[in-house]
Amino acid sequence: MKIRNVKMGILGGSFNPPHLGHLFIAQTVYREFNLDGIMLLPLGMPPHKKNIAPKADRERMCRMLAKAAGNGMDVCTIELDREGYTYTVDTLCQLREKYPKYIFYYIIGTDTLFQLETWRDYRRVFAYTEFICVPRPGDDPNKVYDKIKQLDRQYGKKILLCMQSGPDISSTQIREEIRYNRSTEGMLLPEIREYIDKERLYAE
Repeated sequence: MKIRNVKMGILGGSFNPPHLGHLFIAQTVYREFNLDGIMLLPLGMPPHKKNIAPKADRERMCRMLAKAAGNGMDVCTIELDREGYTYTVDTLCQLREKYPKYIFYYIIGTDTLFQLETWRDYRRVFAYTEFICVPRPGDDPNKVYDKIKQLDRQYGKKILLCMQSGPDISSTQIREEIRYNRSTEGMLLPEIREYIDKERLYAE
């Protein structure tokens, strides 16, 4: 009897902090594409980002989000554990070695869709993973479809497009609300907001 491959979604980002938009996207893609699981993949310490919470805090908050999601979601710390700048191609190479029976589906927004060809060794990235693109509110559908067709025509890379758009929630907006001690209801899990307040993250 042949054992089928595991279909694993990857949702990467700084998760600074992880919010209900991330949870919605992960759960939507999980259901729509019949995945076996979702890995939350928090970045290490991006050199170009300011006011970013320490690695340990972002990992803890990601684990809170994964717990709220229930079965099917976990946190992968490969990029948190690595020193220096992290490139997706290196992460995918490690994941393929660690999980040879997995088919990976990297979840991206449409902003990333238009930047894929700027990624380091993007042709190797195309070989290592599939992509699921989640539209953003206000996207021009024609531009999105045209880009998907171009990537297929030029590289033979088929991008899967999610039927639902992601919610209009940003970590930048949330940090601003926290900085001024305003409500984040509908944007953050209450336990994550409680953790942020306790640890005084984003207070300055």
